[in-house]
Amino acid sequence: MKQLLFPLCLFFAFSNQAWSSDDHGHKPSPKHTEHNEQATHVEHDKHDEHEKHDAHGDDDKHAEHDEHETNHVTITAAIAQKVGIKTTQAVAGTIAQTVKAYGRLTLAADNIANITARFPGVVTNIYVNIGDKVEKGQRLAQVESNDSLQTYTLSAPISGVVQGRYVNVGETTSNAPLLLITNTAMLWAEIQLFPSARAQVKVGQAVTLQGSGNSYQGSIAHLLPAVNGEAVVARVRVDNVTDKFAPNDMLVAHIEIAHLDVPLVVANQALHSMRNQDVVFVKEGDRYELRPVTLGYRDDSHTQVLSGLAAGEQYVFENSYLIKADIEKSGAAHEH
Repeated sequence: MKQLLFPLCLFFAFSNQAWSSDDHGHKPSPKHTEHNEQATHVEHDKHDEHEKHDAHGDDDKHAEHDEHETNHVTITAAIAQKVGIKTTQAVAGTIAQTVKAYGRLTLAADNIANITARFPGVVTNIYVNIGDKVEKGQRLAQVESNDSLQTYTLSAPISGVVQGRYVNVGETTSNAPLLLITNTAMLWAEIQLFPSARAQVKVGQAVTLQGSGNSYQGSIAHLLPAVNGEAVVARVRVDNVTDKFAPNDMLVAHIEIAHLDVPLVVANQALHSMRNQDVVFVKEGDRYELRPVTLGYRDDSHTQVLSGLAAGEQYVFENSYLIKADIEKSGAAHEH
């Protein structure tokens, strides 16, 4: 048909031209008109077939694209354990409403000891140096009194670390400190509260402190009033027996001012953005499936799930990025 169609079209086109230039004004015969209409119908039919074919082609492309959308991967329990993929159950939880503020760590007043001589005299012995750890009652130095010429011992009033040494053997004492001992086992976080946060913060509220790569959960012990127009100071006691923190460390504080109980939450580290939607990865046996979710309230650790996940389902909360990478890689492989 394709081979014959072109000559037929030329023939009819030539015939039409001849008829239109006929000097005698003769009209084309009905037979010739019928041939023209048939040729025109053939062209239209061919055009319709191409449109149908193109439409089917588009459908096939869409179907093929959908097939390439990989939504799951299979990982054996042994491999999941080896790479550190961990799951937990989706359950109800609490979303905290917090106020963000800033501050720093300071030494407690009773954990600072300046060692001075009881009586003026000459230092005859010093038993410690900067950086040494000392226990309460441990001897630190000996001084010979100028008045009695008797030697007496200076002892550590607290346990801690020798932070400063300001005298040497043979030197005469005065009212100035000879040694400085500090104990950092307990610190105070002093958080600056500006007017926008003052009314919302109360004694006893929970606080998460973050600084120097560490985190600490505490509560507000005191609120010190503003002096000379300065900010109100919220004080949080910080147990520091493991020496995670140090005096003067800068802190970010998240003060919990309210909380909301919700039916379902997931850990924030479990959430990912894929294909323009929020997703988690749900585990069923060795199968890990991409699951789009609708989210609600969020705090620093958890996010409310409104739909897409049911209570009791197991979702990946640790090393979930490995599942995401595997699904993306599988999808890319199908496209090629």
